[in-house]
Amino acid sequence: MNDSRKRWLPLALILLLGVLAIVHTERHHIATPASPQAMLNAAADAQHELTRVPAHFDPMSDAAEIALGTNLASRYVTEFTPTNLTPAQRTHNAAIETYLQQVALRTASHTRRQLPWRVHYIPNASFVNAFALPGGQIFVGLGLLNLMHSEDALAAVLGHEIEHVDLRHCAERVQTEEHLRNLGPIGAIVGLPVQVFLAGYSKEQELEADRDGATLAVEAGYSPLGLRDLFTEFQKLETPSTSSSNNPIDEAASLSLSTLTGYFQSHPPASARLQQLDTLIAANHWPTPKLQPLRLPT
Repeated sequence: MNDSRKRWLPLALILLLGVLAIVHTERHHIATPASPQAMLNAAADAQHELTRVPAHFDPMSDAAEIALGTNLASRYVTEFTPTNLTPAQRTHNAAIETYLQQVALRTASHTRRQLPWRVHYIPNASFVNAFALPGGQIFVGLGLLNLMHSEDALAAVLGHEIEHVDLRHCAERVQTEEHLRNLGPIGAIVGLPVQVFLAGYSKEQELEADRDGATLAVEAGYSPLGLRDLFTEFQKLETPSTSSSNNPIDEAASLSLSTLTGYFQSHPPASARLQQLDTLIAANHWPTPKLQPLRLPT
């Protein structure tokens, strides 16, 4: 592919998503300042709206949810675990996973449902994400951990994923996929690709998980300022650099295609999450103790 075509490919993709964004914005009467990043955020919202099924399902039993999540997790662990790790690397990764598990169990002490919470570590700096499976299985990537400056931020992120499970978002996602794909026996459901859970949820569900996850962290003794610091880091990453030539084609083409996938597509804009968090801190008079250091094994 020549340089000219490479230059226009990101722009073409952005414009395509822009059409979806315009439809979504007009439908919901959203007032957002015009910018390439705002267009990408609206496009992500539009994608979530288009993939939702307006149906209500009977709640999956906890036992069925736990069994399904355990089966899915065993397959995803294999997919995400490098095969060429040395014994020292395996020991180091296990130590990190143990630490994540300890913080998760502390954070989950006030959940509605008592589930066997289990955290899995993905030792990939390019994996700037975290996701949850039905029944209490949670995966966290090294790339996301690298953005954190405190255990308080880690607790809130784990709380967010825990709440996706506790609020049955994950189970409903499986039931939605079962409906869309016309899946039959449990074996077919266990074969769901991990992208089903990496895609994120509706904006309302993501903000709900933020609210309840932050509440779990605060109830466990963590400061909400850790999460605020992390959202500030997200906001920096979401803000594209502008072209010195102020050429709109060059500016759009220079946007990283990574902003169209991963954590920043599957979650609401950091500005909206920051606004909600500040409202919660003020309304609930949450204490802001000193931030606890992130104690990842080195």
